[in-house]
Amino acid sequence: RKLNCTWSNVVKLGQSLYREKPGQDKHRPKQATPVENFFLAGSYTYQDYLDSMEGATRSGLMVADEIIARADGATGLKAKSEKAAASKQSDAPFFATAV
Repeated sequence: RKLNCTWSNVVKLGQSLYREKPGQDKHRPKQATPVENFFLAGSYTYQDYLDSMEGATRSGLMVADEIIARADGATGLKAKSEKAAASKQSDAPFFATAV
């Protein structure tokens, strides 16, 4: 099918980017947090692109990488599900097992 563009618009903002002072990256949070299975994603987090859609996208990809890395590890989701399956075979209730 042949499509024709009937309307378009280009928005240019001269002040849409900003310069960060040297040494400010240390104040930006990383994607992984100390809280188990809680991650941060967005342009404000620590990544290469400052406050932009590219930065937000990159941050989301970094979160996905972190989730996969944690899922595959010794204390990851696979290991926890195997441990839960093994504990179901015992007579103890699910809430009495060690995590």
